[in-house]
Amino acid sequence: MKFKKGDKVRFLNENDHGTVSRVLENGTIMVLNSDDFEVPARAADLILDLPMTPQRNSQPEPEKTAPKPQTTQSKNQPKERKFVDVNADHKDDDVFEILSAFVPADPHKPEECDLDLYLINDSPYQLAYNYIKPVGQAFAMHTGILEPDTKEFLETIPRMDLTKIAFIKFQILFAKNGFGKILSPKECEVKVHAAKFFQQGYYKSNDFFDENAVVTSLYTNSPMADAVKTLSDNVPAHKENAAAAPKKQLKPQSDKEIVDLHMVELVDDERGMTPKEMLDYQIDTFHKKMEECIKNPHIKKVIFIHGKGNGTLKLEIRKQLDRKYRRYTYQDASFEEYGGGATLVYVK
Repeated sequence: MKFKKGDKVRFLNENDHGTVSRVLENGTIMVLNSDDFEVPARAADLILDLPMTPQRNSQPEPEKTAPKPQTTQSKNQPKERKFVDVNADHKDDDVFEILSAFVPADPHKPEECDLDLYLINDSPYQLAYNYIKPVGQAFAMHTGILEPDTKEFLETIPRMDLTKIAFIKFQILFAKNGFGKILSPKECEVKVHAAKFFQQGYYKSNDFFDENAVVTSLYTNSPMADAVKTLSDNVPAHKENAAAAPKKQLKPQSDKEIVDLHMVELVDDERGMTPKEMLDYQIDTFHKKMEECIKNPHIKKVIFIHGKGNGTLKLEIRKQLDRKYRRYTYQDASFEEYGGGATLVYVK
């Protein structure tokens, strides 16, 4: 079946519907779903969402009763959370900030649960924003308006999806009636380090939520922040190298090596790589690190962070340990620190 822009469609494999926004040259159909995300789909996975033809009924229609009040929250409504201690009386020369936040759905088990993503507007400006997230070879995008001194729930990200997301991006326009400086549009990128979300210590107390969260500054008008950035951008390359050299010498020796095997930590961009190519790259890295640590007299143990996912990488690592490195013992790394997503190998 051929689809065209504007067609109302339903997904065969999930209970969702949407509107065709565009059809790509390779046949992929981009659909704006019920959550206002543009997602890719195949024609075989879609059907036209046709209106039902009303049927005649000889029986009189039953008397309509008033609908019962809804007790559950609508899927598309933002989650209700208390906004803690935000200054709603900004002046034009006040320092303000735009932030993003990953908030654990279960604050008692932050390293195990799904994550709620928020955009926080701690400023006197109204924001028009695009939220962009990579989905396979395409991108999903959500747009919205955020009032001054408020925050907005964007979506819940399943924990296992974190390993598939290298970054998220925000494009922001600032608007304000009356007096004040006119700000240029901003584009902000937040790198998603999946392995860190499995560590309880990654979640910190903050001014915007009662629970610990991962809060990232996207933009601030602080003069100090601008000055620091300017100085960093203008440091000559030879001075950067000179400053970096002593830091490397002063690094204390440790008997432990931590190796993060998530693709986002190994390559700048894994898009275009097949699952097999990514797994081969991760296993090659595993072998190189094992050989380095075996030869290093100071290293006694190595922690390989592989995540939980579907278990493929963990299983392959342990196969290699059983075959090629049988003289070395291994076990699950600390669950408190890595949530069952890492393997500890003793090389000494």
